[in-house]
Amino acid sequence: MFLRLSLAASLLITGAALSANEELQKQVEALSKQVQKLQKDQKRLTGSLTEIKTKTGGDNIKWSIDFRAAYENLDYKYNDEGKALYGRDGRSVPAVFTNRMWLGMSAMPLENLTFFGEVAMYKTWGGNKIAGTEEFQNVDWRGVSRPDDAVFRIRNATFVYTFAQESAVPMSLSIGRRPAANGFLANHREDEKEPGSPLAHITNMEVDGAMLKFDLSGVLWDGAYLKTVYGRAHDPVNYTYGATPYIYDTTRANKDDEPVDFIVLPMALYYDGQHNLMAQHSIILNSKGTQIANKIKKAGAGTTQLSALSYQIDGLSEENDFLADTTLFASVAMSMTSPDEGYTMSGSEDDEMGSSYWVGATFPDMIFDGGRIGLEYNYGSKYWAPMTWAEDTLIGSKIATRGSAYEAYWNIPVAGRNLTAQLRYTYIKHDYAANTICYWESPESETFNVLDSAQNVRLSIRYRY
Repeated sequence: MFLRLSLAASLLITGAALSANEELQKQVEALSKQVQKLQKDQKRLTGSLTEIKTKTGGDNIKWSIDFRAAYENLDYKYNDEGKALYGRDGRSVPAVFTNRMWLGMSAMPLENLTFFGEVAMYKTWGGNKIAGTEEFQNVDWRGVSRPDDAVFRIRNATFVYTFAQESAVPMSLSIGRRPAANGFLANHREDEKEPGSPLAHITNMEVDGAMLKFDLSGVLWDGAYLKTVYGRAHDPVNYTYGATPYIYDTTRANKDDEPVDFIVLPMALYYDGQHNLMAQHSIILNSKGTQIANKIKKAGAGTTQLSALSYQIDGLSEENDFLADTTLFASVAMSMTSPDEGYTMSGSEDDEMGSSYWVGATFPDMIFDGGRIGLEYNYGSKYWAPMTWAEDTLIGSKIATRGSAYEAYWNIPVAGRNLTAQLRYTYIKHDYAANTICYWESPESETFNVLDSAQNVRLSIRYRY
């Protein structure tokens, strides 16, 4: 009996083992087929990538989009001089609509070589009239539907070449056209997560130039660097028909036909993830002013120097979520104009010092995930003169205000970071004419010192990808 039971048990165990082996064999065969399919798919994908690389020469361009549509309300109030000059209390525009489009591109053909480009368009709705032309000659409702011109505005076109990466001080070289706008501290009001370069307090303008960056992280502290930038503006070179095209007269006594060269030195002084301290010094050679003898404006008159020290702290307390997500910042800056003999700058024959300070805070709006509210204040003295020709509001550069500027904004995420909105209010109280007229006019100019105040309301929606 025991033998029969043992035999039966052995047969059952053997049968179960054979059945399990068969099932395992089926699973192995199924997995083998899946592996073979994956290998074929990988081969086809490799072939497709090879074909793409063959057609593109191994190079690829990554595109990006930044489009903003905005409604703006502008209001200006004249001071006593303005009222006497224009015979009214002020002027206002109830509705200005604008479209701004940045089409970005980047490519990295080599590990240490990168190209960045950006094509830009910024216009008012229905407006494209050029001063001095007939009323309907340049209306934009037919701007791209008929052969007209070849205007193609480049906001950024630079390459960055990194080298000496194994040394104690790695370096990178960049040459081309760069926006040089929305820099450190201005990125908050512009709803930019990362600031541009250089420091916004004294530089906010599009420039052509070259930059050499020294990475000092290995010899100082993490994030430390020094940039040396050379650029040029007001270059009088122009085509003239004849034996000497693209030449200008370098013998003229008023130096009107000489370009303006500038050197900018941005530097990161300290950064530990919470505290960020940056500085910058700039020198502008052959700055424009006025020749006294012949009263020639926009002449090469002297030298301008600009310096700024900017600080930001991210997070005030780890024990409170609101304070942990609050950012405070402050910046101080100075400018000094030094006219050559026989010239004036900002209406003065002497060296004139200008100063400015800028404070602000951004914090969560407690309504939307990622929504932020910002408050800022700017002050500039009589001779304050930064390089901020890329105007940050439609009423002019608030950073260049000679007086006080107050601003509040609300950055609202609509659909993540791809679709956002902003409500912004800017109020400027002018003590003198703002630095929108360069150095050939006095801050007390009868022509330009006509405003008591100006305000701007903006509601915008922005798409980024």
